[in-house]
Amino acid sequence: MSFSNHVALPLRTSWEVAGELRETLYWPCSSRQAHAVILLLPGNPGLADFYVDFCTAIHDEFIEHLDIVCVSHLGHTRFADNRGLVYRNKKTYNLESQVNNMVAVFDEIDKEYGRMEKKPKMFLCGHSVGCYFAQKIVECRTNRIDRVFSLFPAIESIGQTPRGRQLWFMFQPGVRHVLAGVVDMIRWLFPLRVIHAMANGSKSLNADNSHLVVDKMLHGPCVNSVLRMAADEMRKISSVNEEFYRKFGHKFVMYYGKNDNWVPIECYHKMRQINTKGKVILCDNGISHAFVTKYSEAMALVMTEFLMEELHCELD
Repeated sequence: MSFSNHVALPLRTSWEVAGELRETLYWPCSSRQAHAVILLLPGNPGLADFYVDFCTAIHDEFIEHLDIVCVSHLGHTRFADNRGLVYRNKKTYNLESQVNNMVAVFDEIDKEYGRMEKKPKMFLCGHSVGCYFAQKIVECRTNRIDRVFSLFPAIESIGQTPRGRQLWFMFQPGVRHVLAGVVDMIRWLFPLRVIHAMANGSKSLNADNSHLVVDKMLHGPCVNSVLRMAADEMRKISSVNEEFYRKFGHKFVMYYGKNDNWVPIECYHKMRQINTKGKVILCDNGISHAFVTKYSEAMALVMTEFLMEELHCELD
């Protein structure tokens, strides 16, 4: 048995893409040749660690056949570089720069797997606004992507949704800078154990995700980056690109929630009319938009079914 079989997954690394250091999690298949590769595109906040349980559950089902790569959004998290030192990225990024760098991430992955004797299928899996990233990658790399799984796709009029209208004020320049300053002040005033206790007491996240937020995202520059990207989402993601989904909808499996305040059910009914060539599905499992909080395993079961359909020919 090789040493690699004893290494816990995911593998963690920092990866420089187009001049930007990215926190990257990687689940390699156990065989010599992957049949498919998934690039997972997070929502906002874009911490790859939120998706560990989800990706691990999927990978366990396809361990001999599937590679999974998940990258955090730029500036959304503090992480260790490849020397073990904490990387503090104090830059903020607008939505366009985030998307452009994610396209570069896909290009690097596609180039690397293109060197293999038999190139694996290339899949994208987007969650929430990550589905908008997936859409943008398909727009410019259409022929290099075999399938896109869009989970609770926040791809239209985000600022007009119930949650968008509730939270829009937090994303305004003055407010987000104040909030970032308050976060830094809290870290200066209180011991870390107190901050963890406060976060756990909110009950908005499970214990593991609560610790992740405090340790990796609850820093002024990270909060500012999260809110800056959200502000752009409110302004720039407006009407759905109907022409795109009519033309390329066959590449998409789109999964909507019944009670989603970021992606109201009207979006599902609208997409059913627009995308008549792909799969547009309404969740009947009670999974919420923020599935990483407590529905990772349930969402992974749904994704496993999707992947079985895609890979059955490869696995026979």
